[in-house]
Amino acid sequence: MKYNFIKPVKSGAFGTVYEIQGDDNRRYALKELKNFDITNKQRFEREVNILSRLNHPNIVKIFQWNMGGEHPNFKPYYIMEYLTGGSLREHMDEKFSSHERYVFERKWTINRIILPTCNALAQAHSSNLFHRDLKPDNIMYTDPSRSEVKITDWGLGKDINRESLALTATTAEGEIGGTPGYCSPEQGFALDNLVDGRTDIFPLGIIFYEMMTRIRPPAYDDKMNRPTVDPPSKYHSTISRKLDRCILKMIDLDPKDRQQSIWDLIFELETLPDNHS
Repeated sequence: MKYNFIKPVKSGAFGTVYEIQGDDNRRYALKELKNFDITNKQRFEREVNILSRLNHPNIVKIFQWNMGGEHPNFKPYYIMEYLTGGSLREHMDEKFSSHERYVFERKWTINRIILPTCNALAQAHSSNLFHRDLKPDNIMYTDPSRSEVKITDWGLGKDINRESLALTATTAEGEIGGTPGYCSPEQGFALDNLVDGRTDIFPLGIIFYEMMTRIRPPAYDDKMNRPTVDPPSKYHSTISRKLDRCILKMIDLDPKDRQQSIWDLIFELETLPDNHS
């Protein structure tokens, strides 16, 4: 496919995303590797490999890629669907700054954000693929109506069938992969044998807690301790005791005490009572 660049959309340390127009007159997004070194190229190739294997309505679609790049800069790139609704992070910042007591509506959050994300992760986990960098910035709305989300940025993803964590745990700067505040303890401390689907449940729980309370739970320290986490119901009047337990279980520091799979979490969420008990 031939295309014309329209404008840069987002630029980070890893890559730059551009809005482009294809010769079919449709808009797409092109992600180009920014810093070309071995570690970043491996991460970029990993993202392409994972996205090319996944096909889910809540995971961004990839259409074309070129690991050798093209003239004149020859930087690796891939083309994906163009999402126009902004990120969940932008939505959260907008709402929390507009009203000092704003919290997201419970049912809307579960049905529009948490369950669709769970269902996307379920497809990935069924193929032993794990995201490992889930955060509000990587949950994008497909359009301004904010009625559908897709998970993006799989560059830290892990394919348990093909790679050891030794190849995927560090970033180009030599730091443990993942985002502070969302990264699970087992990933943060590089406890390789514990990194699995439960590792994605932890940041999703942090996101859930943040949307329900407008605050992030206190972080754990270098000895894997943290202060007591208040139940979300302290900040949100419609949170039930059962949902309190579900969210706090998601963000437990010990993966053995979280939901043991994304399917367990889906079952818990889908069987929540509609009352306030």
